Amino acid sequence: MNIKRIAVAVSALLCGYSTASFAASSTQTESVQQLEQMKAKVLQRIIETKKLIEDPTNIEIRNGQRFLKYNGYLYALTTSNLPSFMPFVDGFDYADRSAEAMFDFIQAPWKLVNQMDGVYIYNDQFGYTYLEQWDKDKQCNVQYLVGDKDLVSTATKDCLPYNADLIEAYGFIDEQPIVNHLSGDFAAQIRFIQNQTAEPFGNDEKQQQRIVSQREALLVLTPMLNDEPKSIELKIYKDGVLLETRQMTNPLQILESDRAKQDDRKDVVYSKRSFTTVLPWNWVEQGLSLEFATYSGLSGELTADRIDFAAPAHLDLPMIRIGMLTEPPAAKALELKTAHYGSELFQRFPLASMTISNYLPIKLDKVVMSNGDIKTEYSDYASPGIHSGDMREDITKSLIQLGIANANYGVASSGASQWQADNYPAIVIGHSIGRYKNDKGEVGNYTHGLSGGNGMVLLADTTGNEVTHEIGHALSMGHYPGGYANATHGATTGWGYDAYRGYMADNLNWWSNVDGEYGYGDIMVTPYKTHYGYGTDPMGGGGFDSSTSSYPLFTGYSSKRIQHYLESKDYLDATSVSGYSHWNAVTQQFEAVATTTKLKPVQQGTDVMTVVGFYDPQLTNTSYIYPALYGSSGNVYDLPQPVAGQCWATVTYGDNSQQLIGLEGVRKNGGLSNKLHFNLARERNPQAVTVECPQTSLETIVRNELLAHYGQDRFYAWGENNRWGDVGDVFEYHRNGRVELFALKSQNYWYFPESGNSNHQWAFIGYLDQMIAEKQPTVNFDELGRVVVDSRTFAINTEYPAKAVTIGKGKGYDLAIESQPLFTEQSDLAQLDFETINQFDQWVADRYGKGELNNGVTHKRKRAGAVYVHSNTELNTRDYFLMKTVTAAAFPTDHRSNNDWKYLGSAESYVNFDFNPLKLNRQNLSNVERLKNYFEQSALLTWDQRTTTTWDTSSSAVFINPTAEGINEYFIQRIPAQGGEFPTNKASNRDWIYLADDNSVNQLVLEMGTNQTVFEQLVLDWYKQDNFGNWGDNGQRGNVGDIYDYYFHDGKTHYYRLKTTGYGYFPWPSEQDPSNGNWQYIGHY
Repeated sequence: MNIKRIAVAVSALLCGYSTASFAASSTQTESVQQLEQMKAKVLQRIIETKKLIEDPTNIEIRNGQRFLKYNGYLYALTTSNLPSFMPFVDGFDYADRSAEAMFDFIQAPWKLVNQMDGVYIYNDQFGYTYLEQWDKDKQCNVQYLVGDKDLVSTATKDCLPYNADLIEAYGFIDEQPIVNHLSGDFAAQIRFIQNQTAEPFGNDEKQQQRIVSQREALLVLTPMLNDEPKSIELKIYKDGVLLETRQMTNPLQILESDRAKQDDRKDVVYSKRSFTTVLPWNWVEQGLSLEFATYSGLSGELTADRIDFAAPAHLDLPMIRIGMLTEPPAAKALELKTAHYGSELFQRFPLASMTISNYLPIKLDKVVMSNGDIKTEYSDYASPGIHSGDMREDITKSLIQLGIANANYGVASSGASQWQADNYPAIVIGHSIGRYKNDKGEVGNYTHGLSGGNGMVLLADTTGNEVTHEIGHALSMGHYPGGYANATHGATTGWGYDAYRGYMADNLNWWSNVDGEYGYGDIMVTPYKTHYGYGTDPMGGGGFDSSTSSYPLFTGYSSKRIQHYLESKDYLDATSVSGYSHWNAVTQQFEAVATTTKLKPVQQGTDVMTVVGFYDPQLTNTSYIYPALYGSSGNVYDLPQPVAGQCWATVTYGDNSQQLIGLEGVRKNGGLSNKLHFNLARERNPQAVTVECPQTSLETIVRNELLAHYGQDRFYAWGENNRWGDVGDVFEYHRNGRVELFALKSQNYWYFPESGNSNHQWAFIGYLDQMIAEKQPTVNFDELGRVVVDSRTFAINTEYPAKAVTIGKGKGYDLAIESQPLFTEQSDLAQLDFETINQFDQWVADRYGKGELNNGVTHKRKRAGAVYVHSNTELNTRDYFLMKTVTAAAFPTDHRSNNDWKYLGSAESYVNFDFNPLKLNRQNLSNVERLKNYFEQSALLTWDQRTTTTWDTSSSAVFINPTAEGINEYFIQRIPAQGGEFPTNKASNRDWIYLADDNSVNQLVLEMGTNQTVFEQLVLDWYKQDNFGNWGDNGQRGNVGDIYDYYFHDGKTHYYRLKTTGYGYFPWPSEQDPSNGNWQYIGHY
């Protein structure tokens, strides 16, 4: 290529970059424009060097080889007098530096790689590294190659969108000290980000959680501050076996943060100099090792023995709604969209997986309390409320929530106190309403909630910090853990990786726009970059904002402690002989529990009927078996049969078989009844249950024998007769859940001695429960007799709760996407009307994408749940999809979903391509102006301009086609920058949507102007209405979408669309915004 030819090429390129070329009609995306600009600069530099080569003073000859002297370096010249970057002068490092000096205008975010006979140039944000070009055929770069016919070329097929905000953004960790975690000559800091941030080792000292085993992780590599590698190659090993070799993602392609509030502050991303990649869940466990290599040949290794993994904890979350003497509360978001909100919640806890299961809601028309009291209308309670109520404590929490918990643990009975076996991590979620009469005599329904701990949470709602806060309590956390200093986020409290939505969860609270230090409790907090306030821990206020989650982020301090709590528990393990395993932090593996008193389930995660109720072994209090509870995921056990002295339940199944279940035969809590709680496999069709107790209890026998032995007629309580008694009197004392018996040794006395001890005033006799246990083998059922305390025949119930959803270990996110409603399932969509495709696109973006709609060209976010629009050339429709997997292939074209995409619907079913009479200008003007106004388009385009449209600036553009007869036809372009000839049959085809021609538009305008009656009929036809609504009809109630007319004092008839079923007055059409919460103003005549 000669210098003249190069100059012409450069001139053409540079002329193309006038201001006008960047207007809305440009065919190129911003990414491609920048590539072309870079190409022009490279060509310009080549021109400059060609001119320098013509001057002999710029040439140096070594061993017969000609070199160009330029910018302090020598460049070997080819036979075509073009500079190359060979290692002939002073090795490879010199050659690389010479290439950078030649093209010294290439600065971040651009990067240059020396190819010896040229250079490879890419943008760190929207391009791909040199190795990705070869390994994955990713093409978005500029190349100068001395042997190429074009000399300088661009490749654009895989360019990502350009994001100017990201270029200007701050990198949150980029100014922080860096700790090297690698061995070798490449030094870098490594982080594994999951629900929170962890490093390979040393997390406890840094108040961070450790890496959760078997959970997907965002791997973040941050080079030392003086190092800027061009690319990072990662080799992933498991137990020494190579799993995969991959290129890590460029720093400026890091996941965006989940900022919700937009203002004039710059964006903040986790880092602008760190390389990232996602490790799948099944690789993240003991035995993982990583090797990193830079393009320049440096390497670093993170060996398996230097990665500290935590337990792959699992959490069960059964959920039930309870109405006590009233209807149960309405279903909450977590129940209605379990997979979706469950996936959001999962991002906040150090878990490998969790299962959320539902119970059918239960309405209790009769309530029997643990003391035997019966309530059928309301409960008398002085101050019922969100935190208070006797039914809240005795029924919702103690009987039902902990009854479900203990039934799942295989414990069939317990005392009336709020005790649970805690056999493995589980938290029962309750929502309840009780009907009460307060101390003012007012009867009303009171919602209970805002409570967590002891294996349960009682919630008023299922989104927001109430959920994370109360679950935090149930996972051992108190308020403001570690004080205010550890309850606020800060520079080192960690970010999270939202694997469900494909974002980073930042630890900022964007609603907190501060100016310097600000107060939090008893401390002052230093904000990020002066103006960015931090979020707070869920246990310390839970202040947060997020565009992708309904729940705040825990600090590393809290996450560490939750993780330690979870690691202290046993876990269900069907492969273990005992049924349980426990985490060994040294071997970083689960190990079978050898011996345990816990029962092993015979079925796990099955549909269950949970039976709960109160029974009194003393036959004094009212016993009551409650209506059955139906759950979608419970454990069933081979429960022990009764022994003499116990009460027992007899379950009858549909095949007439029976099961006997032993229940505690002694009251566990003073004068209160015991609770029964056990799961029955629903598949066995349980029919009835009867609870029986001995007519004479073992406790009664033992007590009578004791009184006879000591010659007493009753047991005494401490403090009677002003602490005076007779020597030999027998006293009982309730301590730590047990009854202790003492004989008095003196006439006056003071406090009892410590458990099991005697002193000069008291002789310890023994523990009542121990005496009962010793007596049990000596009696039989017959001599004790039997009494039925209650029975229940189960009502026929064919309804099943929604299936349980497990999230984690590759499960759940796809269900969350599938749970999103189709267009046909959006109840309000049928009541909406859209005149243009752009209006409908915006509705889809707002409803499904938080304002973002991807098109696969200029916007192509790779995350589960991303919403895409696709022009279907097979069926000539504009289709909308949700991405199920980041590796999704081509869109289906049959209006169906597949494994990669969920089909939502098509625009053609909702966009009315007929002209809306209320929106089409009926004044005396040209049809071109009329359509420009209608579609809000600055100009109608011609066929020659079809390749100038873009997805970002002119999607669904309107075109004009002047015909030979002098009649204009109007079309909408289906796909920007594409399109064959206009159809000639006044119909649509795969490239164009036919709108109208001048004749049909003129006819419509003529009809619209005939008279008001004709006009209003056209309006009714377009809105698919039979007639206009009359204000005030049906008690000021109507259907959403109904059209009403209103004759105003300005002499015009104004038209409104109803937005709600009930309504007030029309807003005056003379107001600046004549719409309000009830009415949408749509035009006038």
